[in-house]
Amino acid sequence: MSPDQYLLSISDVETNSVFDGLADYIFITSKAGDVEDLLKLAKRFSNHSTRVIILSNGLGHIESGSSEFGSHRIIPATTTHGVWRKEPGYIEWAGLGSINFGQTMNSPDMEQLSGLMRILESASLNPTWGGEGSALIWSKVLINIAINPIAAITGKTNGELLKDGMFETCTEVMLEGAKVARLEGVSLGDDNTLIDNLRSVLEKTKDNMCSMLQDVRLGKPTEIQFLNRMIVNKAEKYGLFTPLNQLLSELIESLSLY
Repeated sequence: MSPDQYLLSISDVETNSVFDGLADYIFITSKAGDVEDLLKLAKRFSNHSTRVIILSNGLGHIESGSSEFGSHRIIPATTTHGVWRKEPGYIEWAGLGSINFGQTMNSPDMEQLSGLMRILESASLNPTWGGEGSALIWSKVLINIAINPIAAITGKTNGELLKDGMFETCTEVMLEGAKVARLEGVSLGDDNTLIDNLRSVLEKTKDNMCSMLQDVRLGKPTEIQFLNRMIVNKAEKYGLFTPLNQLLSELIESLSLY
């Protein structure tokens, strides 16, 4: 048989128990919808001092991790490294980024993470310290809610969203989310700083096809419930209406049904 006539998969291979209880650090890098299941699996590999880093997109992961491990063992983090699956078995590098760490009330501080950061630096993964953990997570989420659903609906690359009308819409979606973040007590830059950051990300990733667009095209579940839908749900607690995030959530959710 030729290679294109069969498919090899390790999806049904169980995890070797030899690793149980041995992890110093556990990184979760999955789609947002898989985080809770992977946190439960991670408990197998953990011991009383294991620390957990969740790099998945969206809100709610710090809370989920804290309920499983305790907030003192969950390290707030985001990443701007990018890859995308061109086709089964082929991963294409989408650009060098960084792994950004922060701190919540009782999570490890920069000094306590110095050994981990040296290891990541030696692997050219560009670790950085971002200070306040909630601001770090929300800053990434605001970029995601502004880019991902609009790109997924329009079929545009990130760079194409820089066109006047498109960029204005992305900005309005992001600033709706920023209002919610501020009500949550998150310290963000002013609106102009947020807009400049959004423009910079789009310029740096102009050739990227965002993950939500890929998911929609492949008929896979999206991360909308951890992004724009989470913004809508949090806004409702404060009596705040977020119509653009509501609309985008409903449109992506309807696409995900087919």
